[in-house]
Amino acid sequence: MSELLMFTLAINTGMDLIDLLNLRVKDVKDKLYLTIGKNKTVPLNDEILELIREVISGQKLCSYLFSNSNGEKLHRTAVFYAFKNVCSELGLSNKYSVASWRKTFAYHYYMKYKDLSYLQWLFNQTNIKLALKFIDVDENMNLRYREGVVL
Repeated sequence: MSELLMFTLAINTGMDLIDLLNLRVKDVKDKLYLTIGKNKTVPLNDEILELIREVISGQKLCSYLFSNSNGEKLHRTAVFYAFKNVCSELGLSNKYSVASWRKTFAYHYYMKYKDLSYLQWLFNQTNIKLALKFIDVDENMNLRYREGVVL
């Protein structure tokens, strides 16, 4: 169940794997938003909130949200290899990795809102072109001009 929560959090928030692995139960218990880094917050949808309730049931507040059988924080390489194995079992190509989770969020966010400035801010990118490259979108921004803008 915690693997599903990790994946669902990543594709719905754009959180980096390191930020996910550093989460403790106290960071998510009874919260409607998660804090990323020092000053970025992202909302949690109802599906994630329900998964969180299931995963943290009976856990101590100081416990890592994603831990191994010894209660230690998962290492990113363990998550990387576990995801590669799942992709292999599903017959997916080797091009997918845990970085694909963030790209999935970014792509769908962009397709819905066309808000590159938010993605640039969220992913600490220095310019809009990097944000477009990150999500593999080749859009001519000159075509975004809307006729009929009269002031």
